[in-house]
Amino acid sequence: MKYVIIGNGIIALSTAFRLTQQIKAKDSIAIVGPSARIGSATMAAGAMLNSFAEINPYSLRTKTGRYHFELSRLATKKWPEFENQLNSAAGNKSTKNDSYGLGTYIINNTSSDDFDDRNFEAIVNVLKDCNEQFDYVTPRDIPNYHPSQRKRATRAIYIPGEGWLNPKIVLSRLDHILKNHPQVNYIDDTVLRLIKNGSAIEAIDIAKGKRVEGDMFLLANGASAGDVLKSSELKLKIQTLFYGVGVSLEIHSEGFSHKKCIRTPNRGGGCGIYSLPHYLGPNKSNEHIMIGATNYISPNPRYNPRLSGVEGLMKNAIEEINNNFYAATLVNINVGWRPTTQDTYPLLGKTSINNFVIATGTKRDGFQLSPVISEMIASIMLGNEVDAKFDCYKPEREIIREINRKDAVEMIVSGLMSEHYQHDYNPPNVKMNAQVIETHRKEIEELHDRIGAYDWGIPQELVPMYRRGHARFNK
Repeated sequence: MKYVIIGNGIIALSTAFRLTQQIKAKDSIAIVGPSARIGSATMAAGAMLNSFAEINPYSLRTKTGRYHFELSRLATKKWPEFENQLNSAAGNKSTKNDSYGLGTYIINNTSSDDFDDRNFEAIVNVLKDCNEQFDYVTPRDIPNYHPSQRKRATRAIYIPGEGWLNPKIVLSRLDHILKNHPQVNYIDDTVLRLIKNGSAIEAIDIAKGKRVEGDMFLLANGASAGDVLKSSELKLKIQTLFYGVGVSLEIHSEGFSHKKCIRTPNRGGGCGIYSLPHYLGPNKSNEHIMIGATNYISPNPRYNPRLSGVEGLMKNAIEEINNNFYAATLVNINVGWRPTTQDTYPLLGKTSINNFVIATGTKRDGFQLSPVISEMIASIMLGNEVDAKFDCYKPEREIIREINRKDAVEMIVSGLMSEHYQHDYNPPNVKMNAQVIETHRKEIEELHDRIGAYDWGIPQELVPMYRRGHARFNK
């Protein structure tokens, strides 16, 4: 049996790693993807292992949302074991693993609006409901937290069970393991299309003009999977995949090293502001910090960051987390394409073509979920049974529309107002603020009417795509 994996990000490589532990001696694995990894969501990820910290008041109101949270919690618990497996396979005998850390501070400050407060309170409520350990802390006691006086937090919590990794180190370790495995072959190239013969995929065409044949195929190349599907003309009913363009910054902050993750709750238009330790390796500087992250949805790939995004991250990190970052050195600007579906849920599992499996659409949760997703996808490729609930993510499903219109409108309007306040919106009076809110509400209601969304709601992230006609209502 020859397994062909399209992609070389965290989902693709972790699945390949799982397969090496289970395939027969005569089997082989081909991993196809460009070594430059331009636009790789993994390479730009903050790699926060946060489940509770991502909660908002609407997160658990739907069946699929609750299952996603369940998988996220499971993945957080699996990461230490998965890291140990990678260390062992890489021949690392040390029991100390500085690239993995636990401890997340969530700050609730006044740099946005009360949408932050509601998200903070939702996090606390779910922590309590799940009996997850957390503590209220005095914000000024948070290590390396030195915000501007007008942007300081009024309250904060510490979650000891949620942490972070350096994704580049993890990916490098997976590369090392797989490239040295006798049954694995790396092909440094871009996949153009899948070739179907009869009822099965028989090969892929790559940019160098060659054809790679196989018996079982996995499409796991992130946001670019949509382009491969389009060019392959397989006539599969798979929803549109967008590019969630995200930017993160790597800085060197001399004298102000992070020990823990510091972040806000999620905010309108993105995941708020976060900073976390960016471990580079043994005997290297511990003063590197990752800051993130921006997000905007695009129907096409974007190779360079927006100036407004970079400026916003720098400004918010300095004002909301540590004033001393003004003297930090900007080491790197990462741009990654988060694969985002029209319903914002992943595409995971076997298609109606029996030897063709898809794993993409994970948005900004791919790294976090990879220990769980890789187990499931490897099992599917090997013909084994998986949790029946996982079927909710099947690639050829109908678009999930569980959120009702009322909740969606409230979420979108709250997100838009949150974005305004993040960009120094300052209405002169209460009446004007009410008028702005009503203007947004009317426009969002009209957008729902225009696309026929009478009994379901548009996901907040997809509003620009529906406005511009890139996302459409498909019955």
